[in-house]
Amino acid sequence: MALAEHIREFDPGPDGLLFHTAAGRPYWREQYTQKVIAPAVRKAKLPAGTTSHDLRHHYASVLPAAGESVIAVAERLGHENATLVLTGYGHLMPDSEDRTRKAADAAWNAISGAAGGAVTVQERPR
Repeated sequence: MALAEHIREFDPGPDGLLFHTAAGRPYWREQYTQKVIAPAVRKAKLPAGTTSHDLRHHYASVLPAAGESVIAVAERLGHENATLVLTGYGHLMPDSEDRTRKAADAAWNAISGAAGGAVTVQERPR
């Protein structure tokens, strides 16, 4: 929504840049930080010194934590493959122990349910 408002107020530059100088040229990194990121950080009441890299890292962190697929996260970040996402953010993915257990229970009960009722992985003899 905020991005759509920005685009309505400021036409993209000749190369499609959304944030650019009045002449349509790209900002230098320092200009971008001072003219775009710092005011947005203040307006959003984020910690002073928050950078665009911090925002990207946060975005890349919350998606796997919310259950988004690694492939989808890689696509959103513009990566060619999911390797960087897996190595950098894989530890943030939800614990799959419960899903694994439920899948194993469902498969076991599908083939053995008639022989004595439903059981769970923990109840099976070893």
